Amino acid sequence: MFWLWAALLGLAAAMFAAAPFFLAGRRGTERASTLRALYRQRLDELDDEARSGVLEAGERQAMEAELGRALLTDVDVEASASDAAAPWAGASGNPDREAGQPQDSASAPSGQPPASLGQRLVENWAPLLAALCAPLAAIALYFGIGEPDAPMLAGASQVMRLDPAEDRIELDRWRARLGERVRQRPNDAGSWFLLGQIYLTDGDHAAAAAAFEHAHALTGEDPGIDLYWLQARYLAAGGRLDEGAAVIAERILARTPNQPMVLELLGLEAFRRGDYREAVTLFNRALSNPLEPLSRRVLLTGLEQARARLGDLLPAIDVAVTAMSPPPENATLFVIARPPGGGMPYAVLRRPAAQLPDTFRLDDAVSMNPALPLSMAERIEVVVRVSRAGTAAAHPGDWQWRSEPLSVADATAPIALRAELQPPL
Repeated sequence: MFWLWAALLGLAAAMFAAAPFFLAGRRGTERASTLRALYRQRLDELDDEARSGVLEAGERQAMEAELGRALLTDVDVEASASDAAAPWAGASGNPDREAGQPQDSASAPSGQPPASLGQRLVENWAPLLAALCAPLAAIALYFGIGEPDAPMLAGASQVMRLDPAEDRIELDRWRARLGERVRQRPNDAGSWFLLGQIYLTDGDHAAAAAAFEHAHALTGEDPGIDLYWLQARYLAAGGRLDEGAAVIAERILARTPNQPMVLELLGLEAFRRGDYREAVTLFNRALSNPLEPLSRRVLLTGLEQARARLGDLLPAIDVAVTAMSPPPENATLFVIARPPGGGMPYAVLRRPAAQLPDTFRLDDAVSMNPALPLSMAERIEVVVRVSRAGTAAAHPGDWQWRSEPLSVADATAPIALRAELQPPL
């Protein structure tokens, strides 16, 4: 389809460029006919004036000769512009000259020698030559700096939706096509990215990481590329974060501090090395995002296993939260341990309010400020808030529950609370 439209546009351009060549002879012939008609009309007028006695016979002949010279001059100029452009239209389109009338040398413009035949050919064939060369030059330029194979990549983004089991033939076809594309055009970042997607889908994690690295080198910092590059490097290393992958993870979190996939990978790495408290912190941060059910279950499983390995960090408060009616859509739930009456929180948990009912644990693993952990407090209060604004600070219209002041300094077991939320009156 692309080449069909290109051919049609090239033909249209050639027709516009060649139009003066094909129309030159016709315009010259039409103008010559008009001049001859005007000449005959003026002769008739001179005859009428001679018969009526307005003109003497000598005067009439002088005026007729002057009209003849003017006619020959005008027709000859038109003929020189159309001889080469329309050689099949007659010698010049001037029937007076075809009839054998000699051309008076006085009819040539004063001081301007007649143009040679070669000069007229060059001048009048130039539009046709331009019409023929323009499409050829456009094609050569396109093949030189354009992308002739670009139409073959139409729909390439679909590779991100292909299933390796059900779409094996299509996946292999795109793998070969994109591989050839990056071989021919190694600076095509988009093709490197899609090729990396195919490698990742096929389980060729090392090749995927290399492809995403090429895309990153061409585009610079791009969170979309970095996420897939990090995932490919993590899988290629057998489920470990090497030094390069850790750098990518830090770069992503600098832009998006609670990016769930990055926090999950960091949490798994912390769990692997036995830092269960750090794993709990990272899994909790990841769970603060709205997630698909499967991703949420995976993170909750990791959180439960990390807490089981960590044991109880005392003091700890388990808060079972329910709502009397569905919370507002897209609202955020905050569970806060703070000094009675307000102040800098000791520990904060954030979750999408849509996941209620649920139970949450507040302890040092979810401290808002590591320098001010919950274990340093003597008395606290727990505030549970559903915020439409998505911030921990109170706003009009928030749903809120607050506990009585609690002594936690000497707690020997987790403290259990039940918080029931309801819309404000």
